[in-house]
Amino acid sequence: MTRKNLYFLALFLGLAGQIWIVYSYKKLERQEEAFNTCIFRRVTGLPCPSCGTVHSIVSIVHGNFRQALNENPLGYLGFPIVLIIPWWILADLAFGRESFYNFYLRSNKFLNHRWVLFSILSVIFLLWLFKLGHFLHWI
Repeated sequence: MTRKNLYFLALFLGLAGQIWIVYSYKKLERQEEAFNTCIFRRVTGLPCPSCGTVHSIVSIVHGNFRQALNENPLGYLGFPIVLIIPWWILADLAFGRESFYNFYLRSNKFLNHRWVLFSILSVIFLLWLFKLGHFLHWI
């Protein structure tokens, strides 16, 4: 992926993520349920591995760290990503640097190792099983 395409895509998705979190934050503040966009959950009735991530991030913003962990532990990873990446890209563009692009290239090289990808997917799968266990009251 070219630097220009990466910066455009990451900036767009990062800002969209921030807008979605603010929207969900406002909805949850009013005790309203946020709009559910999960296609997997709509089709199967079961939560996907990322279901609850936005609620988790909103809980982190509220300071409810235990609730955030119960909603979805991936929120602890998503929160800094959505918060930092758009500003990192804007700083790169403002100062003419390529630090985010270089980070992307190093990360991509690291993730190309099968053991790394397998480990990450295994952790996500185990978290999903745990979430399904809570959802289905198996645990």
